[in-house]
Amino acid sequence: MKTLNSILKGVDFIGKSDDRFIENISYDSRRIKTNSLFIAISGFKTDGHNYIEDAIESGATAILAENINQSQINSIPLLKVNNSRKAMSKIAANFFNNSSKKIKITGVTGTNGKTTTTQIINHILENNSKKTCALGTLGFQFQNGVKNIGFTTPESIELQQIFQTVNNAGISHLNMEVSSHALSLNRVANVDIDIAVFTNLTKEHLDFHGNIDNYFNAKLKLFQNLDSNKLAIINHDDPYCFKIINETKAKVKTYGFNKESNLYASNINMSYDGSEFLVNYQDNKSNRKKIEKVKTNLIGEFNIQNILAAITVCKYGFNIPIKNIIKSIKSIKNIPGRFESYKSKNKTTIIVDYAHTPDAFNKILNLVKKIDSSKKITTLFGCGGERDKTKRPLMANICEKYSDKIILTDDNPRSESSEIIFQDIISGFKKSSYEIIEDRKKAIKKAVNTLSENDILLVLGKGIENYQIFNEKKIYHNDIDIIKELIK
Repeated sequence: MKTLNSILKGVDFIGKSDDRFIENISYDSRRIKTNSLFIAISGFKTDGHNYIEDAIESGATAILAENINQSQINSIPLLKVNNSRKAMSKIAANFFNNSSKKIKITGVTGTNGKTTTTQIINHILENNSKKTCALGTLGFQFQNGVKNIGFTTPESIELQQIFQTVNNAGISHLNMEVSSHALSLNRVANVDIDIAVFTNLTKEHLDFHGNIDNYFNAKLKLFQNLDSNKLAIINHDDPYCFKIINETKAKVKTYGFNKESNLYASNINMSYDGSEFLVNYQDNKSNRKKIEKVKTNLIGEFNIQNILAAITVCKYGFNIPIKNIIKSIKSIKNIPGRFESYKSKNKTTIIVDYAHTPDAFNKILNLVKKIDSSKKITTLFGCGGERDKTKRPLMANICEKYSDKIILTDDNPRSESSEIIFQDIISGFKKSSYEIIEDRKKAIKKAVNTLSENDILLVLGKGIENYQIFNEKKIYHNDIDIIKELIK
């Protein structure tokens, strides 16, 4: 419980505030209780300003919004701001005691690799006796449990509440994915991030950002907000590397395959069983170049880059000895839903991956072909409805380049017609060597049951997601559960 004046500290508003006690803050009128502050935000499907009177009836004793009809309600403080989401971020930080300042937060952003990098960092810290947790696409992993949060990065109120919960539990480190949506919508505007990681940037989310420059500028915010005592970890191999370095005040460390990086990989060997490489780095004490061998169950150059990012964070950010880091990496079995491999009854390989961008498709399919070019590749995928349509033919073109057989199926069509989604995908094919099976379960069943001995099946797009979205409804569906049932 805090006073209204105290939680408005640092917020520019028009209206009269006072010292009344506020027990709860929410942007959802359905969650309003007695003595609550209701923050009206304009959502993607509904506008919170339409529910101000409902919030008051439910017990709201203060309202903050961008548009307020002062003549309608005079009994409680009505506070007008230019940007409700931005104000909400500051209010949430104040209400939950600015708890992000009390824990070490590593924020990972980029088109691909956020989840894997975050999970690897968390695993290394955990293996080196740090009290740590992770937050992102896989959920909120906290004290041996996982809670589904619905977003890669939650809204600012839920996010700040998580920080308070983590701090009260005595957790010292939190490793989180930071999405471009979260940065654009001010969800992390008042999060005290100690280490920011940039994995890469390729075409994605243009339905939201409009163009690649806006998308990059959203990511850039994370690094522009860092103070000089913070640390930025940048992928040296990405074309946007120096644009970020030139825009941040933070100390910078780079990683990648480029030998000019502070930490880089060489002598790479890969198979379906894992990867081996040498990590080259500067020793903190002697400032001499050193080399160590890394073995991992994770496969692919993209995963090696994710591992390099995690090593850079843990070595230069948390001063964990490199040998301890390498030992921890060796013990990682897999990242859920990321290049998870299964064997069918006739010993053929089935790989499940969350890949849903052209860049991720190219990396996954190129890797499979590179490891064993004799394998015949069947690729099963779809594209999400009401999302960037321009990537659909690009994904099709890449898929056709590497695949011997293609099965198109539903992903999350939402309110968009499956037929239109398929037509957008098909426009990227040069040949007609594909099959459409709308029902994803039936599509997976046929793909698995028709595998020959030298085939490999890629099931792409959903990873560990346990639902499909049709119109407004979420229907249970899990690719991995279906595959396990078929091959047992």
